[in-house]
Amino acid sequence: MPKKIKTLTLSKAKKKAWDSFSKWVRQNGSIAGFNECVTCGRKKPWKELHAGHFIPGRHNSVLFDERNVHPQCYACNVVLGGNGPKYQRYMKSKYGQKVIDELEELDRQNRPMKVYEFLELADRYGKVGDDTVSPNS
Repeated sequence: MPKKIKTLTLSKAKKKAWDSFSKWVRQNGSIAGFNECVTCGRKKPWKELHAGHFIPGRHNSVLFDERNVHPQCYACNVVLGGNGPKYQRYMKSKYGQKVIDELEELDRQNRPMKVYEFLELADRYGKVGDDTVSPNS
């Protein structure tokens, strides 16, 4: 009897992509294993940080957008619900209002993704180390 080929579900592929992307976000720009929360400035080991979204939610259109996701500590991301006012200031100073407007527009768009697209993201971000530039550069 032939061996059954397992197929990866959409949710498992998305989780795999998120795990790679989240690790990249938290490591990107770290120094000696530490990174800084973009909203309060606390320095923590990158493994203790979250990948916090400026525009919350799990919409594929902004979920994996590097401009929308940055290192945040637990207190800012969870306890303070993203620490919106300080995140807004960070985004304005780093990217400007034009990018904020672009992200808000993207968030209104439905972006269905296929398993292979999530796997491509997982592969792209999984290969990026903590001392490299963006995989989209």
